[in-house]
Amino acid sequence: MFSDRKKLVMCQVCRGLIEASAKTCPLCGRESVPPARISFDKITESHNFFSLVILTINIVLFVLMSIVEVRNGGGGEAFVKSASNGVLDDFGALVPSLVRAGQWWRLVTFNFLHIGLMHLMFNSSALYSIGPQVEGTYGSQKFVFAYVGTGTASAFTSYLFLPNGSAGASGAIFGLIGLMAVYGYRLGGTFGRGLMRQMLIWAGIGLMFGFFLGANNVAHVGGFVAGAALGFVLKPDAPSTVGSAARWNATAIACIGLVAISFVMAGRAYGSQQEREVESATVARRYQNDYEFAQIVERAGDAIDDSFDVNRKPGSATREFAVKTAAELRRSAGELDKAQVPDDRAAPIKSRLIELINERAKAFEQATSDAMIAAAITSNREAFDEVFEEFSDWEKTVIEEFKQQRDR
Repeated sequence: MFSDRKKLVMCQVCRGLIEASAKTCPLCGRESVPPARISFDKITESHNFFSLVILTINIVLFVLMSIVEVRNGGGGEAFVKSASNGVLDDFGALVPSLVRAGQWWRLVTFNFLHIGLMHLMFNSSALYSIGPQVEGTYGSQKFVFAYVGTGTASAFTSYLFLPNGSAGASGAIFGLIGLMAVYGYRLGGTFGRGLMRQMLIWAGIGLMFGFFLGANNVAHVGGFVAGAALGFVLKPDAPSTVGSAARWNATAIACIGLVAISFVMAGRAYGSQQEREVESATVARRYQNDYEFAQIVERAGDAIDDSFDVNRKPGSATREFAVKTAAELRRSAGELDKAQVPDDRAAPIKSRLIELINERAKAFEQATSDAMIAAAITSNREAFDEVFEEFSDWEKTVIEEFKQQRDR
């Protein structure tokens, strides 16, 4: 396999061909690869530097979201449960409708946000396990490129195939798993096959958990496929010449810059989604008040209809019926009187309806003969029709206004 062949590079001093792993040229005794002006490997000799940096970013962002949620009235459980949709969206969660509206940076920022403490812990554990392996095998520059690249690919896959919002590092983590699976396949031998098998098992377990927990498996598959594709392209070693080191340093810096710019863009739009969530909640409460008032009016309408329909049942217009009807009408008027008036248009409808119901109840209470009961039954029908027509117009207007506010 390719790993068994010795890789030769040109000494930057004497131009002789030497092994890429040589620190000094055996031909001229000089450093075969003079350090580039910006050398990630000098900073990241432990092979987990950027894995820890990404973990730190994820944790800091989660804490910041929780603090914002607490300030918004979410309580201490915000540090355990997911932040509200408004907070998540303001920090840069993937929202397909907003991406279509031009907020492309969500394809990047979504990889660093998490929906609840368990989500963060699970992804942090997975990243801490796989990240140093990739960083040690491919070098820090290629690790940064692979993480940002596969994470963005997973976000784009989710954007294409799912209408729902999402967040989490798992798409990028699946990308690293796919990368290492292909590395094991290309490496071959007992170790390579074992590594590939381990990565595929991890991917299978992750997809299974994603299925049962309702996670974004579309992003997982997209990240894995992107990582596997990179595995056939990327060479599994750190840059070994000044030119390649400069190119990969520039690539890594570009990826870091992309992440930074994406969060700057998210910061510029920060607050809009929380404001929209507050507006939506206000509209929902308003509609709920309208709905509750309408339900009370409709129950009163049922009691009024029953008091008019008695003539359809021969022999039912008795004194007992009159007393019972009066009590039911009084109960409806009392319930309506306690109802919260949702707006100024509903106030006169409520007042007029209570007045008519009480007048009708009084007529039934005073009816002691068949003639008086018959008069009570037919009283104020036109007045009731008028007030219920006003109520119907109010209800139609409220529903239309709610639809317009909801669809903004």
